[in-house]
Amino acid sequence: MNEKERNERPQNRTNATFSGRSMVEMLGVLAIIGVLSVGAIAGYSKAMMKYKLNKQAEQLSQLFNVIYIYKEQWQFNIYTSLIPYYIKMNLIPEEMIKNSQTLIYDSFNNSIGISNNNAPSYNELILHISLPKENSIRFENCQNIFQVVKTHAGELLYIRAIGRSNEESSSSQLYYGDLYCNRTNCLRNLTMENIYDICQACQNKQSCGFNIIWRI
Repeated sequence: MNEKERNERPQNRTNATFSGRSMVEMLGVLAIIGVLSVGAIAGYSKAMMKYKLNKQAEQLSQLFNVIYIYKEQWQFNIYTSLIPYYIKMNLIPEEMIKNSQTLIYDSFNNSIGISNNNAPSYNELILHISLPKENSIRFENCQNIFQVVKTHAGELLYIRAIGRSNEESSSSQLYYGDLYCNRTNCLRNLTMENIYDICQACQNKQSCGFNIIWRI
């Protein structure tokens, strides 16, 4: 081995040492990637929730307008689901229609029924919506629904919040539209704090839903 070869070999080993990555460095890179992934997933989940809430508000507003415009047509003598009639009239968004003949579904897959109640002295139309079982989603849904209902307070008779703790125990509370309210339970007077309390009570129930009523 000549002098030139002896001088080059240690230099090659040094270059090899510096060209690699230690285990600590690799773990650091993986940790950074993990943090970025968690942040991306959280951001996507938040954006998806906002999209679904906006879509739900749009769907409910459209249904409320349809019910109000056509409510005089449903003077049936018996309890009748109106979903088939609205579908035949092309008044229900396609994404809300599934296999059921009497129910439609919002962006959270909450079931919605619409029917008449022409019992003596009633003459009402009823939209019933069941809220999801997941508590966090239920709370967001509840607040969203009340915000939409408040914007239609001038058209509504009332909204009834129905909570069930078990099969034998249930509770309800009414909030009236502009033409029927009194001082304590007017829809138009509900504050964000009031809605928060209503939805908190709903969240603590085994099941919860709303009946939204129009006078024919």
